[in-house]
Amino acid sequence: MKRSPNSELAERINQAHALLEQRKPYTNIVEQLMETYGVSQIQAYRYVQQAKAHKEKLTIPERSVVFTVKLPPSLIGRVREFAVSQGTSISKIVRAALEEFLAKKQHYGQKGEDR
Repeated sequence: MKRSPNSELAERINQAHALLEQRKPYTNIVEQLMETYGVSQIQAYRYVQQAKAHKEKLTIPERSVVFTVKLPPSLIGRVREFAVSQGTSISKIVRAALEEFLAKKQHYGQKGEDR
């Protein structure tokens, strides 16, 4: 059985959260999740447990798309090495770096100027 993407997982946990807020019996919640998402009883129970662990609904992550850029090979090598050393993906490293860069630019109110 394939794993659900993060957005789908968050959606299912949020549904369990909404059903918990309605104060429905656990058995009814698990049955409804099983029927809605076609998952096993154990998986539906896990959604309920994860929903209970969060006080608020989860933010549904934005889906990712491919974005191709040209970079010097030396920079690509450094990014790859850093990703490996951190035990994460190149995409996560680049995403975090761009988010940080853009947040700084917005904070300073600059348009295209380097600081």
